[in-house]
Amino acid sequence: MIGFYSYFTLYSLLILNLMVASAYGVLAGGRPNSISGGINAFAGVVNPANSVWIADRVDLGIFLVRQKSSIDNRDNNPLYLPGKTDLNYKAKTLFTSDAAIHKKIKLRSYESSFSLATYTLPSYLKLRTKRSIPAAGITPVRIENKIQAISAIFSFKINVRHSIGLSIDYFYLSHLRNGFQRSDNRLRSVSPGHVTNNGVDHSNGIGLSLGWRWNITQSLTFGVAYVKKSYVGQYRKYRGFEPYHAKNYIPQTIGAGFTCQFSKRFTGRLEVLWANLGNLPNANNNILPNGKLNLNKRGSNKSPSSGLQDATFINLGIGYIVNKRLSIGMGYSHRIKLPRSSNILSHTYTFQTIYDILSLGINYNYYRHEFFLSFSSGFKNRVSGYLPKEVGGGKLVAKKCTSSLSVAWGYLY
Repeated sequence: MIGFYSYFTLYSLLILNLMVASAYGVLAGGRPNSISGGINAFAGVVNPANSVWIADRVDLGIFLVRQKSSIDNRDNNPLYLPGKTDLNYKAKTLFTSDAAIHKKIKLRSYESSFSLATYTLPSYLKLRTKRSIPAAGITPVRIENKIQAISAIFSFKINVRHSIGLSIDYFYLSHLRNGFQRSDNRLRSVSPGHVTNNGVDHSNGIGLSLGWRWNITQSLTFGVAYVKKSYVGQYRKYRGFEPYHAKNYIPQTIGAGFTCQFSKRFTGRLEVLWANLGNLPNANNNILPNGKLNLNKRGSNKSPSSGLQDATFINLGIGYIVNKRLSIGMGYSHRIKLPRSSNILSHTYTFQTIYDILSLGINYNYYRHEFFLSFSSGFKNRVSGYLPKEVGGGKLVAKKCTSSLSVAWGYLY
C-alpha cells in the first residue's frame, strides 16, 4: 500500500496542465494583439477577423522565458526529498521563435486577406529534478510539454464597420515523461510499458477558430473570437499514464473585448477570455468529490490527474504614441483564482499556474521596418497545503514565477 500511495502523491504534485493557445492568444508571437484589434501579421491568431485591417507585412520574432519553480517539503515527509526541491534543474530557460506573413487580396467585391503564421504556444513546459524522487521512481523526474502551431487565416470585410474571419490551425504536440517507474505495473496502470522513460512522443490534429470585429465608431472597436474544441491525437507511448489513454484536445475558448482610442496619442483595451479547461481529460482530479483519494488506474478514463478547472482571464492594456516613430505600451493580465481545498493533492494544476502578468513594450518604426521589444513579469504564485494522513501528512509549499523577453522585427512590403 505504501508503494502505491508514494507514487500517487508524487504524480499529483508534478503533473501539469496544458493551457490552450487561445487563452493566451494575446501573447502569440510575443506581441500585444487583442481580440478587438491588431498591429502585426499575428493579429489573426488572436481573432481571425482582425487580419483584414492590417497592412501587407511579414513578422519574425524570438521569445525567451525564465522560469523558477520548486516544492518545499516543510515537515520532511519521507516520500519526498527533504527541504526544497528545484523543479527546473537545468531547465530554467525556454526559447521559441515564430514567423508570420500577411497579404490583402480582392475576392470579388470583398476586401479580404490571407495570413500564415507559425508559432509555439505559451504553454511550453519543462520540469526537471537533479535527483530521483523515491515516491516516483529510480531516475530523475523530467517532464516536457510543447505545442507548436501553424495557422492559415482568412478574413473578409463585410462593410466599413464589420469583418469576419476563420483560422484553420494545425497543432503538433510533443511530450516526454521520465522518472515514474513506480507506476509502471499492472496494479497501477492500464497499459504497463507505456508509462515512463519512452522518449519524446508526438500527436497532432486540426483546430478551427472563428472571429467577428465591429468598428462601432472611429475610436471604438469590439471583437469576439471562438475556438472549437478539437481532438489532436494521442500520446501512444504514454497511454498507460495520462487520462483517457493519453488522448489530447484543444479546448473550447470564447473571448470578447473592446479597444478605445481616447485621443490621438492614447489607446486602451479591455477583454475577457474563458477557456473550457474543465472539459479536458486532465480535469480528472486526484481527490474525488467525497474527499477520498482517486484510486483508479493510470491511463483509464477515471485516472487521477491535475484537476483542471475552467479559466477566466481579464486583460487590460494601454498604449501611448510618443511620436510618428515611437510608441510604448503596458499590459496586465489576470486569471481569476478559484477556491481550493487545504488538501494539497486537490487541483494540483495550480502549482504551475501564473495568475498575474505585467508587460511593458516598445515599438519603433523606421520607414518600412518595425521593431518591437517587450518584457513581461509573471508574479510569484505560492500554493500551500497538507498531505493526507494516508501518505504521512506534513505541509508542502509550491512556488513558481516567470519572466520573459520578446524581440521582433516586422517589414511592410
